[in-house]
Amino acid sequence: MINPDPAKIPSARALALDILAGAKSRGQTVEDLLAGALKKYPSLSRADRGLLLELVQGVKRWEIRLDYVIAHLSHLPLKKLHPLVLLILRIAAYQILFLDRVPNRAAVAEAGRLAKERRLPKAHAGFINAVLRKMAAGERPSLPDPKADPVPALSVATAHPAWLVERWLSRYGLEATPAKLTANNQVPPLFIRVNTLKTDPVRLQARLAAEGVTATPCRFSPGGLQLISFITPPQDLPSFREGRWLFQDEAAQLVSLLLPVAPGQKILEIGAGRGGKTTHLAEKLQNQGLLLALDYHRPRLKELRRNLRRWGATVAQPLRADATQPLPIKKGSLDAVLLDVPCSALGIIRRHPEIKTRLQESDLATFPPRQLAMLEQAAALLRPGGRLLYITCTTEPEENQELIAAFLQNHPEFHLTYEPELLPPPARPFLQPPGFFQSSPEPHQLDGFFAAALVRG
Repeated sequence: MINPDPAKIPSARALALDILAGAKSRGQTVEDLLAGALKKYPSLSRADRGLLLELVQGVKRWEIRLDYVIAHLSHLPLKKLHPLVLLILRIAAYQILFLDRVPNRAAVAEAGRLAKERRLPKAHAGFINAVLRKMAAGERPSLPDPKADPVPALSVATAHPAWLVERWLSRYGLEATPAKLTANNQVPPLFIRVNTLKTDPVRLQARLAAEGVTATPCRFSPGGLQLISFITPPQDLPSFREGRWLFQDEAAQLVSLLLPVAPGQKILEIGAGRGGKTTHLAEKLQNQGLLLALDYHRPRLKELRRNLRRWGATVAQPLRADATQPLPIKKGSLDAVLLDVPCSALGIIRRHPEIKTRLQESDLATFPPRQLAMLEQAAALLRPGGRLLYITCTTEPEENQELIAAFLQNHPEFHLTYEPELLPPPARPFLQPPGFFQSSPEPHQLDGFFAAALVRG
């Protein structure tokens, strides 16, 4: 790749504005746009890369709180502001309110520079300056009073949509809900899973140390490490390029362990994505047997193929198909199915904070019908005695326990299995009778995953 002229590389703040604007106008995720920007500008300094990630994720993590403050300092309703004006205000407000290392005057000056670079009218630039100068001078609105109404108070204080706060208050209560919301705002640890086809955690930990990375064993996953500190971006390390590890939260590493598979078996994975669980299954199969890795999205399949090659997962065969429809697989022919369904993703907000403002309450009703359709199609492919592992990364019972209960009511040939011995001892409390696995940012400091293992009688 030819590096762009350093003089033409945008600043971290300019790139953050581009990404946030692109996510709104093009409907792409900020994670995908961030990855694209870092790939386009590989010579971006470490400091600028860090600031870019901080600004984009920080703005999305605290957007509701930022808008609350901006709205109280603006003489215009936020809906009437030019989209770029509002985004520039959010970027600067995040620096003023949450970043101690950025002087307030620098945040205000850089916001003015962004407005000039985007050729916004002088009136817009003046408005941005006026709002930010008040904020920088310490003019801030009081937060809503929790005694008057806990919903708006928690919504603003923790930057979660009011509908979600109300939903969780009704389920978890006033004492537990604030802790769960607060946990969603913590920057998650950086976990990786070791490729046991090529190495093991002890050898990889030593290899990473030689590459300037401090890593420690995971608390729960025996095949994982936590990256504590590093100089070079981890994805640029030789050990990563050689396919010796990949990024994966501990909870995602643990759920795959609930599907016991053996070399030579025929396995189907639905919702393979970029290959985190696919590669895990390939390891458990020891590259012997058949592993069909199905996904509907072409870009993900492209990345999946690239990751499988890097990993050395020769047993996996990517397949594009809509899993809500009949699949080109003989019924009753499979030993196991791993079904990682599309979901509301409310268990991984801390890792993908844009979920807070991207997901609408009305969207929740759209997931269970699709999940159930995929479960019906997958179940028909299993032989007697075959196993199905149903996985989501959400907290909502309608997509988890209630959906499994509805499926079992119509399929008496299936039953839940409760096998805590499949998990390492520290993780066994996550699996509760009759067989539901659940992890959470609070109190486990893990992503929020749900899993249920079913057996066909």
